[in-house]
Amino acid sequence: MLRNTAEHPPVWPDEMLDEQRRTAINIFVDRRLSEPAGAYLRHFRERKHAVRRLLRAVSAFEPGNPDPDVVRRILRDGELFDALRYVAGPPISEDDLYTLVTRSADRLKKSDLLRDEVAMQVFGMICRLADPHRFPWIATGRRPRYHELRNAVLMTAAVHAPQTLAAERRGYGRTVEKMLKDRLDVLGLRCVPTPNGGKINAPKLAPDSGQYYGECTLYGRRVDILIGTRHGRIVAVESKDSNSAVNSVKRVANDTAGKGEKWRKAYGEQVVLVGLISGVFKLETLKAAQDSGLYLVWAHDLEPFIAWLEQVL
Repeated sequence: MLRNTAEHPPVWPDEMLDEQRRTAINIFVDRRLSEPAGAYLRHFRERKHAVRRLLRAVSAFEPGNPDPDVVRRILRDGELFDALRYVAGPPISEDDLYTLVTRSADRLKKSDLLRDEVAMQVFGMICRLADPHRFPWIATGRRPRYHELRNAVLMTAAVHAPQTLAAERRGYGRTVEKMLKDRLDVLGLRCVPTPNGGKINAPKLAPDSGQYYGECTLYGRRVDILIGTRHGRIVAVESKDSNSAVNSVKRVANDTAGKGEKWRKAYGEQVVLVGLISGVFKLETLKAAQDSGLYLVWAHDLEPFIAWLEQVL
């Protein structure tokens, strides 16, 4: 039986914990299996559009004689700048690109890119690093042929789309977090602005009963949602989506449970630590997390946690 008291959120017995874990894995698998015909195609179309925009922009000047105004416009446009970085073979990150250009540890600011000299250095570095298979015309300084443009668009989109999809996957925890926030709103809780610049470092700064904060820091460590309950207790919610059993150890045991130790030292037993979890987890990892004092809330089954909140608001 699920143990649910006014003192703490539900604690899952081993059998129910394993059942919920398997349900979460099945949901994860279904989500991933839907990607080839859904999310991946969307990302592929978006990356194709970005590369086409980039190639149209650079077609405005002669090979080997780039127009500084056009280059600055490309660097100011986030989509075009991302597409430009993927001209390199292999693609290059912003940080690496800036280091290669400046030969220093100082990161270029957006305002630096508005200067002709810097903008042309960045563009020139990309041309120097251009993938000779996808963009064979750059090294020779000639106009591209139609079939080369078509191949460059398709191949660059195929390289870039998996990266943007991976970034979207990493952000799934935000989707789960919004699911809980929507449920809190239905319950009647109010999301209020976080005081003290988002730094909660004293009990008087905690949310009142029936209120919650969005992302903030609790005694120096980030928390996704902070909920106020009766008698000054607060519920610190960390949203964690895991794509592998190995990753789940880092997500739950190291990240979330590790924060809990610091928060309890600073705030005492008045802080209730909750892991809002989805994805792939090993049973042993979840059992160890519960034993450490972390209360588990499944993204696919919020109702037991909501039922407990109704008792303590």
